[in-house]
Amino acid sequence: MKLAKSILKKFTPFFQNRSFFLQGQMDINPKSRWNNAALRHETGGFYPKGDESKRQIKNLEPWDNTRRDMIILMLRTLVEKKIAGAFAELGVYKGKTARLIHHYVPERQLHLFDTFEGFTARSVSAEKDHTDFDTKESKFSDTSITQVKKYISPQNDNICFHQGYFPDSLPEDFPEQKFAFVHLDADLYEPTLEGLKYFYSRMSTNGIILVHDYNAWIGARKAVDDFFADKNEMPVPMPDKSGSVLIIKQ
Repeated sequence: MKLAKSILKKFTPFFQNRSFFLQGQMDINPKSRWNNAALRHETGGFYPKGDESKRQIKNLEPWDNTRRDMIILMLRTLVEKKIAGAFAELGVYKGKTARLIHHYVPERQLHLFDTFEGFTARSVSAEKDHTDFDTKESKFSDTSITQVKKYISPQNDNICFHQGYFPDSLPEDFPEQKFAFVHLDADLYEPTLEGLKYFYSRMSTNGIILVHDYNAWIGARKAVDDFFADKNEMPVPMPDKSGSVLIIKQ
């Protein structure tokens, strides 16, 4: 095993500037070549120190480990700091990040908002108006709410599914509440902006908003830049595959 890891390390320069590259696991990962067991024991590693909850880490796409680790560390911090509030995700697609969030923090209520049918004619038309970007209604349509529920495999009753175009999908009896973590992954301008408008004022102090595709989809980027142009918070770009952006509510 040590020989194999040594060989992989020597090959990394050949892939460094290619479309795919080899990267070591974080030092707090037991499988890392640079595994720091003492630090992991002292800090808890990927888990809150002293926490006896049965938290599970679920993988995202195999080329998106940086994003996986980033989300886990954010969730760990929210748990450690006892930031109160529910969790929400707008833009669920097949449920990969929803499964990751739920299985790591199953004790928090998680609200999932999506059409569960991909883009709509309304969203495609609105994107053209706002960004002059053409996309297709068929994008991300290979999913369904039934498939997502089965894939996530809920551990309890803390997941609430809200199907439809946001914010129309907000139930009339949706309770007024605070949020500790919100993941916006709607790609397009209008739903991302509407998500920011709704959740921003309802975030707990030091709560986290994570917007995916800030450096991948022009609509997501423009929505973030427009919304935070007059806010105190500074969106901080992250180095995951699609360039998420992190905002900590003041």
